[in-house]
Amino acid sequence: MPNFKMTRILTTILLLTIGLTSFGQKISVDTLFIPRTEKFSNIQSEKLKFPVIKTGNLQVDKAINADLKNRFTNNEYPDLSTDSTLLKWSDGIIYLDFEVTYIKNGLISFNISAEGCGAYCTAWTDYFTYNYITGKYVTIEEIVDTTGQFRNRVIADKDKQYKQQTAELKERLTDKETGFDKDTYEMVLEYYIDCLKSFHFKFYALHNDHLEVIENCYLPNVIKSMTPVIELNYKYSDIKEHLKIKN
Repeated sequence: MPNFKMTRILTTILLLTIGLTSFGQKISVDTLFIPRTEKFSNIQSEKLKFPVIKTGNLQVDKAINADLKNRFTNNEYPDLSTDSTLLKWSDGIIYLDFEVTYIKNGLISFNISAEGCGAYCTAWTDYFTYNYITGKYVTIEEIVDTTGQFRNRVIADKDKQYKQQTAELKERLTDKETGFDKDTYEMVLEYYIDCLKSFHFKFYALHNDHLEVIENCYLPNVIKSMTPVIELNYKYSDIKEHLKIKN
């Protein structure tokens, strides 16, 4: 019988093609389909999908795709190709997909969502923005001024939403039908406080009409359902004096 790993063939198909940018350069995003490992082969869903950026400039493509796979896999196999890396890394992964949210002014912004299972399953989403002219990864500080009024606005919005989420959490203590007790409340509250204090400007996403600052507060599986939902979205027209990019 042939070796299973040797017969796991990855195929790449064209997912979408974006028209000419203002720089006269075409960019497309291909989908790299990754076969599931044997232990998850019974899951009835599409194959795992990972983005591959193509600009027509081989040097730029190499820079973006190598940086992307290393960032996403925490640099586990830095010297391997994307397909080889993902074949090794994807053991335990049951879901992998991506969404492109912005392509404009030489920038492409997208997210990759994944779910992995070991003793228990964990889902997460990572966010990426690249300059597809230079091939460079773009930080939020290169998009917007995070040192002044905009920073203060985001922190105020974040604090307000955490305060509201905390108030709603406390209200659950009065509802005896939920089975929500004081010990659970204090456990969840401790995570909320830690997340509130540890917030930093790092993860973000560009959309057609707004900038999204990402705030993820990860709770253990036993209290995962009480993860706070913090939405920090800002229209470009409302923060144009703080933006460092054209829109």
